[in-house]
Amino acid sequence: MTPMKKLMIIAVLYLAPLFGQGTSSSVSVKVTANVVQFIEMITLADIDVGTVIPSEDMLRLDPRTDQGAGIILVQGYADASIQISYSAQVEMVNLSTQTPLTVNYSVSGNGENLQSASTLFTSNPETVALNDKGEYYLYIGCAFSLLDLVPGTYDGDFVIEVDYN
Repeated sequence: MTPMKKLMIIAVLYLAPLFGQGTSSSVSVKVTANVVQFIEMITLADIDVGTVIPSEDMLRLDPRTDQGAGIILVQGYADASIQISYSAQVEMVNLSTQTPLTVNYSVSGNGENLQSASTLFTSNPETVALNDKGEYYLYIGCAFSLLDLVPGTYDGDFVIEVDYN
């Protein structure tokens, strides 16, 4: 091989990495995130229908007015919009006889712990806002038929979910 050919091959090998560099580019993107606190739910009071004596057709516990309504405190990011969904109807079961009992639930809510001023939810899920302290109070009522009700203890799961919008 002639010295000139060697020199050309060496020059091409050294220059080859330079030819592809003009066709690529890079860019950086700034990423920001606002991390909010978790939503916490605290049961302040369980639903208490008291002793049930089947003297009427239905037992109704209004979440806005009855003292036996369940109360849940929702805590999260101040002034945040949240979505609340819940089990509107639950099949309870008598633990002794396995007799079913259908319970219909109703929910009302308020930014302050003032049950009588709470607003009855008309949709499920319902969208509301936490107050400036990051709180919202839920009041849980229920209704069920007393006809053919079998005495005993009934068990079932009422589920309520809260998510940020």
